[in-house]
Amino acid sequence: MGRILTVFILIASLLVPPSAWAKEPATPELTLNQAIAMALEHSEAVKKAEKEIDRTYKLREESADQLDYVPTAPPGNKYVEMAWAKLLTADLTWRMAKKNLTAEQDEVALDACRKYWDVLVAQEKVRVAEAGLQKADWDVRRARVSFLVGMIPQADLLAAESQLAGAKAALEAAKNDLDNAYASFNQLVGLWPQDRPVLVDGVNFAPLEVPDVNVEVGRIVSESPTVWLANEKVTLQKYLEDMMFYTGEYRPYEARKIEVEQAELDAASAKKMLEEVTRSLYYNAKSLEESYRSLQEGVKTAEENLRVTKVKYDVGMATRAEVAAAEAALAQARQKALEAACQHAYLKLAFEKPWAYISLAVAGGSGTGGGASGSTQGR
Repeated sequence: MGRILTVFILIASLLVPPSAWAKEPATPELTLNQAIAMALEHSEAVKKAEKEIDRTYKLREESADQLDYVPTAPPGNKYVEMAWAKLLTADLTWRMAKKNLTAEQDEVALDACRKYWDVLVAQEKVRVAEAGLQKADWDVRRARVSFLVGMIPQADLLAAESQLAGAKAALEAAKNDLDNAYASFNQLVGLWPQDRPVLVDGVNFAPLEVPDVNVEVGRIVSESPTVWLANEKVTLQKYLEDMMFYTGEYRPYEARKIEVEQAELDAASAKKMLEEVTRSLYYNAKSLEESYRSLQEGVKTAEENLRVTKVKYDVGMATRAEVAAAEAALAQARQKALEAACQHAYLKLAFEKPWAYISLAVAGGSGTGGGASGSTQGR
């Protein structure tokens, strides 16, 4: 009986079309905050940072157990200095692990925002390509009729047909870019590559308001995990400066003093670099605000031009090709404005968390995401 049932199941499976076994793309609605939460949940870097806190805490406690009192003996006790230096280093490592977790979370959140907006921009580019194809199609129709009645030479007809072929290629390229944007976003938030989540949040353009840029830059830099770590290393080296045998062998005072000075130079360099990046992000955002205003005016002009062209078309004073051209111009204007709004929103977030911005740029370059891992098969 069991053998018959097995044969029946095998035959039934052969009758099912292959497409029935394929996974249907999921289309969940996602807000930006939901996408960030999913990215944090699926980030291997965040999970690793969480485990690092536990690991370094255990090591710190082990080091603390080796010193059940605060050393008050004068410098020179080799074993006490070694144990004390080990505890100081373990404590700094543990505290830095906690800072690093926050930094990883900031990086993943910033990356999720960027990839969310990348999908929105890619979708808009597909709409632009579709409008461009429609315009090119109408241009070819008009060119063919004009050529038949002798109004244009064959070269003009060939040029119109070439533009149509180019428009078709541009649409395919835009669709591929959209697929790529979805794949990158889906990997980060833990969806399947073929899923097509519906991103319900748009981008509300709001200027970056900073009463005093110097004060704000100072605040942001002081909160930076990298600057904090550099300053803590200075403190550590100052402690070690008074220990002659903390490495297990004698270290001359002048060498220990130089190590403090080197740590201070590293801290100053880290602060200077982050201040420079933060100010650059601020001024780039402010410059983009001026460009966005111009792009918004371009959208209004294109909308009015389309409205007038449609009115003319209704009364027979404009052709369908002219309407398609006006629609394509409006689609392009909207796409440029959306792209600028997304870039501005990203710069605003990067200004608040420049360490996350730097980490993403180092890990993946300016055009790709990096620094955060997500499962590609999250459900």
